[in-house]
Amino acid sequence: MDDALTSDKPICFQCLYMDRRPESGMNAGLLFCQKKRLVLRPKTECALFVKETVQNRMNFKASIYGTMAAEEME
Repeated sequence: MDDALTSDKPICFQCLYMDRRPESGMNAGLLFCQKKRLVLRPKTECALFVKETVQNRMNFKASIYGTMAAEEME
């Protein structure tokens, strides 16, 4: 099992779904989970945890915003 899922440290800060937008104005001890669509305290266990990697972040953004072909950008 992944060490992130078995430690006593909150795993939310390593999760793909944690919302990092500072303009949310939430208390420093709370965060927004984009998957659950809830404001919550950082958790040490979560069934929806997905470790954030560059590839996971790119796929997640593409699922939200779509993709743009190279020729469309020019």
